[in-house]
Amino acid sequence: MRLGEFFANVFQTLRGRIARPLMLVVPRSSPQPASMPSLISTFLLRSPNPAHYSLTDGIVRPTKNIDLGDAIKLGEQDPLWGNRGKAIQGYAMLEQSLCFLLAVLSGMERNIAEIVFYKITNADARNKILEKLIHEKHGRKYNLFWNEYFRQLHTIDVKRNEIVHWLSAMNVALNIQDVMIVGMTLIHPASLGQKKAPPNQITSSDLIDFATKCEIFSRLSTMFVGATSDPQMPDAIKRTWLEIFQQLLIYPLPANHPLLIRIQPTPGTQPQPSRA
Repeated sequence: MRLGEFFANVFQTLRGRIARPLMLVVPRSSPQPASMPSLISTFLLRSPNPAHYSLTDGIVRPTKNIDLGDAIKLGEQDPLWGNRGKAIQGYAMLEQSLCFLLAVLSGMERNIAEIVFYKITNADARNKILEKLIHEKHGRKYNLFWNEYFRQLHTIDVKRNEIVHWLSAMNVALNIQDVMIVGMTLIHPASLGQKKAPPNQITSSDLIDFATKCEIFSRLSTMFVGATSDPQMPDAIKRTWLEIFQQLLIYPLPANHPLLIRIQPTPGTQPQPSRA
């Protein structure tokens, strides 16, 4: 089934077969099919949001019944499992860049900074320490940029906790053609056992966006270190970045931002990424 046809069928379902969302909880103590992975915490029936579905097996079910084993088998192939891992890795890389920032701002050796940084388990405390160190070393010259950076870093920290601690849920429904559609999302643990489907669910697209934002914020932090402390950075590049760090940070980044511009190769050469 083509992707366009799939979503068209989903929207048709919204006007027809999908009723009020319900939740079916599978208790841990209940008998489970042999193929059922314990990583699936609950099943959400007939969610009205098309973004909650990502896969279909293309099999018509005229009886309008969905076999739980079939749904589980399909859900195991959902991209959410891999995207969740990439999102966590993206945050870990951001932490590494912030650790490097701490080392440069404080004057500590890198290995000493790593000991200190990774002993700080409170993200808000970590951010406040970095903010004070920036003020101590650079005054208020870069306040406009860093105030917004830390504001958004707080939302990244909150989202990271959700990605790590929320539970996996499988959305299951029949589309207008009586074909099963499924999709994995993350839901708050307190949603289990509720009569209504959770209003907030983290989808694969959300995880991809999160990983991208972590990468961007990691690179911004690294470029700040380079522009303010790397004597080998070319003067023209350094001036460009120092101007950027005196301006308000806008995210998503504008299309002409240096982090998004790749160096154009000369004929006969392979394209190279920018220094950023």
